[in-house]
Amino acid sequence: MISYTSYFIGIPMPEKYQQGFEDLQADVSQISPLFKTTHPKTPHITAYYLDKQTQSALPEIAESVKKYLEILNGVKLKVGGFGYFRGDDPKVLFLDVDYPEAFNEFNKIISKSLSVYYSSDKDLPFHPHITVAWVGDPKSQKAFKLYQSDLKSLLDKINWSFKITEVVLYGVDSTKKPEYLEKLITLALV
Repeated sequence: MISYTSYFIGIPMPEKYQQGFEDLQADVSQISPLFKTTHPKTPHITAYYLDKQTQSALPEIAESVKKYLEILNGVKLKVGGFGYFRGDDPKVLFLDVDYPEAFNEFNKIISKSLSVYYSSDKDLPFHPHITVAWVGDPKSQKAFKLYQSDLKSLLDKINWSFKITEVVLYGVDSTKKPEYLEKLITLALV
């Protein structure tokens, strides 16, 4: 069995936007090859970060999440727009996500429900997004600042929207570059 470095609950981006995401990443890499794009086949929105877990805990985590899926029925997410984390010290380039209060409520409820599995993710505020690339090393940060307006123009063109149809428990292998994510347990909304 594969050992993962961390786990999280996420919303996969629908297949119909897959090629658009890959094209976006190619365009970002053309702006600067210093940007380290995410794995192109696994765009997602993290709903809750779990860090390292035992294999035996995964079914219990999935069952706990399943209890609250009805909160997400009919929830529509809008993806698009330039964003990045860490202010003057950029680390992550992302597509912003516009979401209704129900998605925030889902995060709050599963945060409480899964608190026994919780591992601090630097206690950052919940900010739904789709990571496009990492820009954290000094050369990438310099390129990011130089090409920030080009990146903004590119990401601001994206306008994707979709209803949430499934929630996934992902396993992450951070030893691979780009990070490899695998869908371990998929929970379909009814």
